[in-house]
Amino acid sequence: MDSFEQRSVCNGSICPIISTDKFQAIHEVIAKCSVFDTLESRDFFEKLVVDREKIESTGIGRGVAIAHGKCESIDTIHIGLGISKEGIPFHSLDGKPVHLLFVIASTPHAQISYLRALASIMGFVKQTNTRTFLEQHTNLDFPETSECDAFLKLMASQEF
Repeated sequence: MDSFEQRSVCNGSICPIISTDKFQAIHEVIAKCSVFDTLESRDFFEKLVVDREKIESTGIGRGVAIAHGKCESIDTIHIGLGISKEGIPFHSLDGKPVHLLFVIASTPHAQISYLRALASIMGFVKQTNTRTFLEQHTNLDFPETSECDAFLKLMASQEF
């Protein structure tokens, strides 16, 4: 991965998060990841994600949560990832803290695209080496090449 792509990943779709409160962590991902810049209203989208999270935790276990919200005004799927060194209590299925917080913005009219994106993310995060790699690079100091290049390129391209 060249340094331009690496900067794109770091500045656009992946960010470090410091909050240990799940709602504040969601806010950090939405505020810091530029993939959400084109949303009509980040505040409205954040409210949708938080309201959804209040219904039931999106912590799926193994240190991963996939928070999401659906807006009529979105035309393509946007996915941001926040990486937490400390971990966030998320009431996950396995009771463990979340270190990888994905936030997905999509439209209710593109369920197939949403499911493809979700499946793609799940395919990567079910691999222990991918989760470990990301958790070890909370400061986003990704090496030029790694076993996670495919994941990093996917996040940079936002083509799920």
